Amino acid sequence: MLSKKSITVIISVAVGLAVALLAVLLVMKYAKGAFKDGTSSYLSADSSDSSYASSSEPAQTVSAPVDNGISLSITSPESKNIKTTEATYTFSGTSDPAEPLTMNGETVERGENGIFSLTVNLNIGNNTFTFSHKGENHTYTVNYRYVVIESYRPSGSKEYSCGATFAVSVKARKGSTVTAAFMGNTVSLVPQAEQDETEQSDIFINYGGSFKLPDNNYSDVNHGKITYTATYDGKSEIFYSGDIICLKPDFIVESDPNFKSGGRYIDVGSGKITEIIAYEAETFNAFATDDASRPTNNYLPQGTMDYSSQSYVYYENSTEKKEYAVLRCGYQVYTSHKDKPTSNTVQIVKEYAGTLPDHNEIGISSFQNSGQHTVLTLDTMWKAPFYFDLLPQGYSSPSNQDYRISSATYTYVDITFCYATVLTGEIAIPEDNPIFASAEIIQNENDYTLRLHLKKKGGFYGWSAKYNENGQLVFEFLNPVAVTAADNYYGYDLTGVKVLVDVGHGGIDPGAVSFSNTYTEAYVNLVLANQIKAELESIGATVYLTRSDNSTSSADTKIKMLQQLKPDFCIAVHHNSHYRSDVSGFEVCYSQPFAASAAKYIRDCTYETDFYSKYELDWHYYFMARCTNCPVVLTENGYMSNKYDYNNIINTEQSLRKAKAIAKGIVQYFASIQ
Repeated sequence: MLSKKSITVIISVAVGLAVALLAVLLVMKYAKGAFKDGTSSYLSADSSDSSYASSSEPAQTVSAPVDNGISLSITSPESKNIKTTEATYTFSGTSDPAEPLTMNGETVERGENGIFSLTVNLNIGNNTFTFSHKGENHTYTVNYRYVVIESYRPSGSKEYSCGATFAVSVKARKGSTVTAAFMGNTVSLVPQAEQDETEQSDIFINYGGSFKLPDNNYSDVNHGKITYTATYDGKSEIFYSGDIICLKPDFIVESDPNFKSGGRYIDVGSGKITEIIAYEAETFNAFATDDASRPTNNYLPQGTMDYSSQSYVYYENSTEKKEYAVLRCGYQVYTSHKDKPTSNTVQIVKEYAGTLPDHNEIGISSFQNSGQHTVLTLDTMWKAPFYFDLLPQGYSSPSNQDYRISSATYTYVDITFCYATVLTGEIAIPEDNPIFASAEIIQNENDYTLRLHLKKKGGFYGWSAKYNENGQLVFEFLNPVAVTAADNYYGYDLTGVKVLVDVGHGGIDPGAVSFSNTYTEAYVNLVLANQIKAELESIGATVYLTRSDNSTSSADTKIKMLQQLKPDFCIAVHHNSHYRSDVSGFEVCYSQPFAASAAKYIRDCTYETDFYSKYELDWHYYFMARCTNCPVVLTENGYMSNKYDYNNIINTEQSLRKAKAIAKGIVQYFASIQ
């Protein structure tokens, strides 16, 4: 603890330091020549001596002061463009007290340390203020909105049943003249008493009125927006509500009298809505009973909704019964499905009574290169279905469920927006876009199509669609990843390439029957997958496996992983089996036409190994291969049921040869799309 004597000494020292500091400041002030007449001449420190002034020697001057480093700093506002509803605005900040500060040519009064706070009166609209100090100008624009209307209801889009009477209200300045116009009628709104005293105001009060909707519509009708107008003291403001939708009567009919036939649409009646609640739903042709996936159909993202038929389409086989909901757009979707191999039920849709708008409106929000993808973002009035087509493309025998292609002939992508009567905006394709060359909007009889022309025939690599958090429809088109030549076994460096290896079966699903319980298909799939992974990683690729041990990996889990990782390529690793022990060979399959060339490269490179009895390139609707996010191919690397194939399968060296051949095919695919 300090003694009283010590404390006294400390205080004395502190006081001494303070006095010394004050003296220094006074010397600095007078050394600057801060005269009342504003002269910039500097006198000596002995300027109070009268003999100096009467000397025959002329007084020495300095032509300009030394800059002390203090400049104008306006701390409020932070932005140079301000919006306010107040009639005045205050600027505050600091400046060099030795130099003048003006605002719009008028001197700004400040304290001795250069601090200022200036309140200005505003005119309605934009007000410009320029501060000048030490040769620098700072200009601010303040927009003053004179508030007549503080709020209004309804403000956003609203849906009401036909024949309904609904209230409108405007909170405006007391004494205003307030009107609301809707459907060609204008009503005067009258002051309303506030039920909640906390809402009362001496300046703003509520004005109210009502409108009645028609009661004879047979379809949903968009009656447009409500126009709110308020005038006070010669000043007016106008605001608009969102669209007011009059819903048709809430009952289900088997046939819709307002249905527009044509194209792929079918009359399923109205009143029953089917909405996709899974992450996506695969589509099938309406009323098809073969449960066959087709690359000419597309997936629809979560949130998509459409009218659906009262009756279902069913498909049954020896193990399960499948149920489809038939949509007005001409597609049908599973209502649920069994996730393999767990057999857990995954709900695909929910169904309920309701009404949908009688048309859709699409607006092009943005189109941009975004690294790995080209991204198209669209505004939509509601989440209606769409068709996605690669055209023109011929297939081997579609009527026989054979969608093999001899070559990729498509030159454009068509996205057709169901029920769209409006498609606004335009797409300016950047010259450096790696996929598309141009775009055009095509008006059809019952909808609109956005056509995206490819830069080269067959130059398409994958796509996906979803609704974002703002309700916008977002398409992501996979850009071709760049690879570089390198001095290695494969001739290329795959740095930047992402590959997903789907390791078939596992866990509760051992896969194809084999000669041994030790070497199950699930086991040898993982061995080969790890070898492929190691080969691709050795040349820079980033590789993921759908499983890294003998765990159960369901189909839905794999699809979600594919969507999350967004790889540039996906290969599924399997081994085959047959009831005839003499059947053997290698097979690679694709489902989407843009995956055909990748499958061919893998087939051709595997052919060079010359240890299979046959090498097949085929089309099939295997679950994983149906995905459209990127090229997906499925390989069947020999038959577990054939002794020759089996011996090669369980031989580590032979398996490595297969892995190298597959890796080489993947590398050559990426080299081909540069």
